[in-house]
Parts: sequence; C-alpha cells; structure tokens
Amino acid sequence: MASLLPLRRAPTSLLTSTTSPSSILFTRSLRAGTTIHSTRTFTTRSSSISKRASSSNSILTRPHHHLISISTPSIRHQSTKNNDPPTFRQWGFEDITASLPSTTTNTPTHKPIILIDVREPAELSSTGIIPSAVSVPLASQPDALFLTPEEFETRFGFPKPGVKGEEADAEMVFYCKAGVRARAAAQLAEQAGYEAGRIGVYDGSWLDWAKKGGRVERWEGGDN
Repeated sequence: MASLLPLRRAPTSLLTSTTSPSSILFTRSLRAGTTIHSTRTFTTRSSSISKRASSSNSILTRPHHHLISISTPSIRHQSTKNNDPPTFRQWGFEDITASLPSTTTNTPTHKPIILIDVREPAELSSTGIIPSAVSVPLASQPDALFLTPEEFETRFGFPKPGVKGEEADAEMVFYCKAGVRARAAAQLAEQAGYEAGRIGVYDGSWLDWAKKGGRVERWEGGDN
C-alpha cells in the first residue's frame, strides 16, 4: 500500500513571480474565507446610475407650467365686440308703404324718408323703381357715398342724399333685389360718415315689394 506523501506548500516566491498583486490578494482571501467586493467598480456604476437617475428626475420633475399658453378670452371678446358691424333698422313692406309720399289728401302724412335703390340701371329699366327712390348703384359706383356733395351732384345729376335741407336729418333706407347689396350699402354709408341711427335696410327689397304688390314707377334714367 502506497504511503501518502504530505503536500508540499509552494514557495511564496513562486507565487509572487507568476501572479499579479491582485491575484495574490484574491488567492489569500479565498484561503482566509473572505469575500472581496469590487468596491471601485460598484461605486463607479452606482455613481453613473445616480447621475442618470438625477438627470432623468430633473427632466421629469422640471417645472413647465409657465409654458402653458396664456388664455385671453377677455381680450378676444373685447376685440370681437369692437369689430361688430353696427345694427341698422330693419324696414318692412308696411313701413315703406306708410312712408311714401301721399297720393291723396286724406292720407296722413309721415316723416319723409330717403329711399335709395342700389341696383344697377339695367335692372331698374326692366322692373321699375319704388316711388320717390333715387338710384345709387353700388356695384358700378361703390365710392358714391364718399364723394363730396359737389362731386356727387356732378356725377349723378341730383343732390347727395341726406346732406342738405329737409334731408339733413331724414332716415335713409337702402334696398336692392334681395337685401344683400342693401346691407352692404348701409355699412358703406356708416363708414362714409352718416349716423348709424338714421340708416335703415329694406331686407326683403324688390322681391318682397313686387310680391306684395307695391307701387312701381317707371325708371327714366336709362341703362347706364
């Protein structure tokens, strides 16, 4: 039976010459039954994670409520209110009929109004015109109400409506075929300096007038 030979411990010098200091430390630690923590690596990684977490938290928790758009309902409301077009009196068939010059002595007199037909001359030639109305075509003469009284009379051959004499404070009522041009003319009159309180619109205009059998005069002004 072979005898057991005792194990001989390797010389320390041999370990030192063949291994690095860290290997020696590792070997000795294993023999001592201790555990080595890679403190440097853990600390560096922990620092990196900490920095990343700190950076992420700063992004997530950064206050941004001051970037919310500012609400200005009051400013918008004021602007819209100031830009609203003026409201003009709406005239109907009965109102116009009652304000026309009387054809009999028994009919009560009313405060005169100025009827302004803003259709084009060719339309007036084919349909006629409401009695006492004057023709100021909106499409072909859009600047008419902005002219001086002298310029207006030179161009049209009659005094500018609502400026002189009895007409200086008379109400002005615009009409066209269906009311669209009449409303536009009323706005132009207000922009030209006429008081909004004396400006009116016959919304039904000629179509309503003809449908209800209103009086008609022949247009003598020609097609131009």
